[in-house]
Amino acid sequence: MKNERQARLLQVIQAYGDISEKGLIHLVYELKEHGIELGYTFSRIGNVITSKQLKDDILALLYVGFVETVGRAKKLRLTSMGQEALQKLETPAPEEIKKGIEKVRAKIAAIDAEIELQHLSKRK
Repeated sequence: MKNERQARLLQVIQAYGDISEKGLIHLVYELKEHGIELGYTFSRIGNVITSKQLKDDILALLYVGFVETVGRAKKLRLTSMGQEALQKLETPAPEEIKKGIEKVRAKIAAIDAEIELQHLSKRK
């Protein structure tokens, strides 16, 4: 784990728990809005928030096996390799990240619920 941004992203996923990709993008954006900088730049077009850097980092973490997708909504979750990588860093998620997550948890949960409903309606 030489990439600090990806290491912090793993800390965010670990601190939040299972989360959709869209939810994670919104979570990192909201953390930035609350003054917690993780090193990503965002584009906002209407209500759509995106970050090429963040999507690339998510893809890289999936590729190396630190993160996996689970369930219908393909929520992101740390693998045992990802947890091991974080333990080797020996730096737990900073309290500011944990506090920031708790401030926006309800908003992100609503986004994840929306994603799950979309997946349910597609299966019908």
